[in-house]
Amino acid sequence: MALLEKIRKKTWLLIIGIGLPLVAFLVGDAFSRGSIFGNPNELGSAAGIPITTQDYTMEYSRISQIPQYQNAGENVISQITWNDLVSERVVSKHAEKLGIEFSEQQYFEAAAMFFSSIQPNLIAQNGAVNVEATKAFLSELKTAAQTGNPQAQAIYQQWENANPQAAMLRASYLDFVSRGVLATDAEAEFAFQGNNTQSQISYAFVDYATFKQKNNIQVTDEQVLDYLKAHKKQFKPEASVNIAYAYFPAVASNQDTQEIISGLNKFLNQQVITDPAAGITDTIQAFANAKNDSVYVSRFSEDVFDPTYYTKSQIENLQDANIKNLLSNLEVGKVYGPIKNGNLYELIKVTNAKPIADSVKSSHILISFQGAQGGASTRSPQAAQQIADSILNVVKTNPAKFNELASTFSDDKVAAKENGSIGWVGRFQQNFDPSYREYILSHEKGSFGVVPSQFGFHVIRIDDVKSKMGYQFAVIKKVLKASEETQEQLFNKANQLALDMQGKNTNDFVNAARKTGAEVNNADGVARFEANVTGLTGTNKLSDILAWAFNPDTKSGSIERFETSNGGQIVVFLSNKFDKDQYNVAAYKGILTPIIEADLAYNKAKELVGNDKDLNSISKKLGGRTGKASGITYNTANIEGIGAEPTVGAAALALPKGDVSNVLKAVNGIFVVKVDSKTVGAKKEDLSNERRVIELQNMGMIQNSLLQSLIDDAKVVDKRAERLVK
Repeated sequence: MALLEKIRKKTWLLIIGIGLPLVAFLVGDAFSRGSIFGNPNELGSAAGIPITTQDYTMEYSRISQIPQYQNAGENVISQITWNDLVSERVVSKHAEKLGIEFSEQQYFEAAAMFFSSIQPNLIAQNGAVNVEATKAFLSELKTAAQTGNPQAQAIYQQWENANPQAAMLRASYLDFVSRGVLATDAEAEFAFQGNNTQSQISYAFVDYATFKQKNNIQVTDEQVLDYLKAHKKQFKPEASVNIAYAYFPAVASNQDTQEIISGLNKFLNQQVITDPAAGITDTIQAFANAKNDSVYVSRFSEDVFDPTYYTKSQIENLQDANIKNLLSNLEVGKVYGPIKNGNLYELIKVTNAKPIADSVKSSHILISFQGAQGGASTRSPQAAQQIADSILNVVKTNPAKFNELASTFSDDKVAAKENGSIGWVGRFQQNFDPSYREYILSHEKGSFGVVPSQFGFHVIRIDDVKSKMGYQFAVIKKVLKASEETQEQLFNKANQLALDMQGKNTNDFVNAARKTGAEVNNADGVARFEANVTGLTGTNKLSDILAWAFNPDTKSGSIERFETSNGGQIVVFLSNKFDKDQYNVAAYKGILTPIIEADLAYNKAKELVGNDKDLNSISKKLGGRTGKASGITYNTANIEGIGAEPTVGAAALALPKGDVSNVLKAVNGIFVVKVDSKTVGAKKEDLSNERRVIELQNMGMIQNSLLQSLIDDAKVVDKRAERLVK
C-alpha cells in the first residue's frame, strides 16, 4: 500500500480541473439506502487497497479531460475510471511483492522522454537524462499552468493525461514477469513436429446445425444456469437488470420541414410584421436588399455571420453536390436557396467579392523563450518580446537589415540559413501555426509585424502574395429539428404507453411499443455502470435510466419515461432485476447456447457412435457425410468446405497411421478421423528458433492477458451503486 500511496500522492501531480464537478453524481453526504454503515468515503477496494471518493473524483476528472473522452457519456467515463483505479491497485500489490518500485529517477526519465521534442536539452547527446534540468522544466511548466498560461496548461495536461506513474509501474511489472518466460526443448520439439508432420486423413463429419435439428437438441435455462455455476471463475455473478425500452427520437416531421422552408422563403421578399398588442409594425427588407448583411444574419439566423472569404476552388471541393451546384455561378447580391445542408436549411447570399491572398511567401526572425515549444532558450517571455519589438523597429526603418538580422538572431536555425525565409504558405495549410498564418494572409506584400505563437515571437516580413478572387457569404441558417408541437405529440405517445403498460409484462410492453412506431429494443444483463446499450448510448440518458433501474425502490415490472435534451422520449420497462450474487440467465443465454449445444451434440454423438470405427457407418449414424483431406498439420488443419479445425489437426498428429479417433468436438461440428498416411518431419538438432518463437508468443500472451487475469483473481469490491447517487 505504501507503494500505491507514492504513486497517487506525488506532490507534483496537479489536476488542473480540480474544481471540475463529478458530472451528474453527488458524492459524499448523499448516500442511498444501506450506505450508512462502513466508511462513506470508500467506493470499494481492489486487492485489499481502498478506492476512496477522492481517488475516484480525481481520476474521473483526469479521464474527462482526455480529448477522446470529452464527449463520452457519464457511464463510459465512470467505467474507465473504475477500471484504471482497480488496475493500479492490483498491479501495485503484485509489483510490491516482487520488490518493483517506481522511483523518482524513473519519473524524471519518463518526463524527459515525453518533453524532449519541445525541450531537447533534457536529454544529452549520449542519451543520458538531465534530471536537474527536467525538474526545473516541470516546476516552471506547472507554475505557468497554475497561473493561467493556456499553452502551459495544455502541455502539462497532456503529461497528466498520460498517467505516467501507473503506466510505467504496469510496464515494469509486465516486463519483469515476461522476461521469466522460457521454452523447454520438449516444447520446441513439439512445435517443430507440429509444423512439419503432415497427415492425410479420412473423416466422418456432421455440422452442428444439422445434428441439432435431427436430434432435437435444445438448451434450457436450467442448463445455462448449471453451466454458469460450473464455470464460476469465468462467469462471476454480478448485479444486473433486463430492460425493454421504446425510443421516440425527436425528429422533424414533414410539417416541421415545410414550415422551416416557408419561413426562409419569406426572406426573399419584403415583410411587414404587425404586433397588434404592442401596436408595433416592423418592415423587414428582403435579404437581397439588406444594407448590412452581418446585422441581418445576426437577427434572423441561428448561427453567427462568417466574415471569411472563400475561393471558387474551395466551393468546388464541397462534399454536398447540391450546394456545390447551387453556387456554381456566383453573383454579388444574389440569394440562393433555401437548400438543405446536413441538419440545416440555409438561405445563402453572396455579400462581397474581392481578391484575397491564397498563398503567401514570408520570412521571419524567431525569438524564443524558456518553455516555448521546440526552444532551448533561457530568456523570459517578456525579454523575448522586447527583443522582437526592437528588431521590428530596426527593419521598419531599414528593411534591408532584415536578412542580416534573421541570419544572426533567429532561433529558427533552419530558416536562418535562408535569411529567415519559410517559403509559401497556403491559405488553409493545416500544419502551420494559426496565428502566424492569420497574420500573413491579412497583410500586404512588404509588411512587417510581430506575432506571438507557441514557438516564441515572430518578426515577420511578407515577401510575396498570390491572390485569387474570394467570395463572402451571408447565410441565414435554420436547424431542422422537431417543433414544440411534434415534441408534444411524442410526449403524449410516450406518456400514454407508460400509463397503459402499468402492471403488464415485457411481451405486452414490446408489442404495444411497436404499434406506436417507436424504436423498440431489449437489453439483458445490463450492469449499473454499463457504458454502451444499443439504442440508448447516444441519448445521454443511459446514466439516468440505470440509476432508476438499480434504485432499491424500483421493482421488476416498473415502467418509467425519460425525456432527452432535444425533446425525444424513452419509455423503459424493467423486466427483471438481479443482485450481485444472482446469475442473470437471460444475459448469458445467447453467448452460452452454442457452447452448451456443442457439448450436448458431442455427448449424443458419442452415444450414437459407441465403439464403431467404420467411417461410413458412423456418418450414417450421425446423419453427416464422409470426406478426405491432405496436408493436415497440428497448426494448419484447413478442411475444404468446412474450415479451420485445430482439434482435427491435433488428433491427426497424435494418431498412428491407420488408427481411428474417438468422437471429436470441433469448431464447425462433430468429427471422427482416420489417419490414412503420415509424413513425419526429420529430427532437428538446433531448436533455438522454435524456442524463441514460443517465448515471444508466451510473452505476448502475458502482456495481453496477465493483467486481466490478475484482476479477475483479485478481490474487487464495488460500492459505486450505493455511494454514487444521481
